[in-house]
Amino acid sequence: MTTTEEDVSGTDEEVHANVHTDAPLDADTIQKAIDVVTGARLDVPPRDAIDQHTDELANHARRLLREDYPAGRQDSPAVRTVFRALYQLLGTPCRPTPDTSDYTAWMYSRNLANATHALLDVHRQDQMP
Repeated sequence: MTTTEEDVSGTDEEVHANVHTDAPLDADTIQKAIDVVTGARLDVPPRDAIDQHTDELANHARRLLREDYPAGRQDSPAVRTVFRALYQLLGTPCRPTPDTSDYTAWMYSRNLANATHALLDVHRQDQMP
C-alpha cells in the first residue's frame, strides 16, 4: 500500500494536512519499500526503477511525517534531526531531475530510505506498549 500524493514537496502545513483521512499506517509495507532500496547491489538500478522507488518512499516518508507522535516526542533532538532530514530530502531543490545522473538519483533514493527508516523506528517505538 502506498499513498497517492502527486506533489513531491510541500510545506509543513501541506505535509500535515489530511492527517485524519489516511488509512492506518502499514509499517511492514514501508519496511519492504525501504529494504528494496537499501539492499545490497553491485550496480545502479535502471532509472525508471529508481524513480518509482523514490516516489514510493517519498509518499511513505510524508505519511510518517503526518503521524501524531506522543506529546514531547517531536521535541527530542534525535527526532527533530530526522524530521529536518526528511523535510530537506523531500524539498524540491534536493529532488533528482531528469538531468540528474542515475547514480546521484540512486544515492538520493538510498538517503531517503535511510531517513524514512529512522522515522519508522520512532513510530514503532511509540507503538510499543
